[in-house]
Order: sequence, then C-alpha cells, then structure tokens
Amino acid sequence: MKLAAYVPLLMREFPDAAFTADSLSHCAKAAIKGFPTYGELIHSLGEWWREHQPVRPALPPPAPLPFHEPTPEELAYIHERVAEVVANVTARNGDDEPRAVRPAHLSAGLLDQLNPLPNGRKRVMEGVS
Repeated sequence: MKLAAYVPLLMREFPDAAFTADSLSHCAKAAIKGFPTYGELIHSLGEWWREHQPVRPALPPPAPLPFHEPTPEELAYIHERVAEVVANVTARNGDDEPRAVRPAHLSAGLLDQLNPLPNGRKRVMEGVS
C-alpha cells in the first residue's frame, strides 16, 4: 500500500528516466532499516538522479548585435544629453556656490503606502512616519 501511495508522488518529482534498475538498487541499498519513508526515498532517489541525469544541452550563444558607427545626428544628441546632465549637476544657486546636492529619501510610512509588505507587519506603526 505504501508503494501504491508513493508512485504518483514520485512521478511528479522525477522524470521517467530516473526510474531504472540502477536507481532502484541505489534506493534499496540506502534503506537499511527496511522499507523507506517517503522522505528517505525522495532523498535517496534525488541523490542518485543528480549524479546520473543526462547532461542538458546548452543553448548556443546569442548572435552578436550588429555594430554601426554613430551618425552625426546620434552623436549630437548624445552630446546634448551629456551637456544637460553636467549642467544640472553643476548648477549654481545664483551666487558662486555650487548648489547643494543632498539625498532625498522617502519616509518608511510613505514606502509602506506605496508598497506594503504582503500579509506582514508594516515597517512602521500606523500613523507614524
């Protein structure tokens, strides 16, 4: 009866190729206390299968993307974007001091409102941010 209960469960866990005379022998040798429990059988068969499963073929590497020299328009666009970023980073407040760049973080309360943890406690107490 145990074997009849194990068979459909084992078939869900392993492919047909895992069930050979060699795998049966390996599992039988591992069952030193008699008929194995399902957990012992899964462990023993899994151990055997990891060592004896066929090597999966590797996918071929992807074809390299074609390279083309950038057009003058593309280069001009890139230069404009880089100049824009540099201007934003080095902007000044009107006097000769650079603008202070400081990190801006969302509060834990706002993070919870935007992305609450599933079925779990929030990072902060309700009403506190």
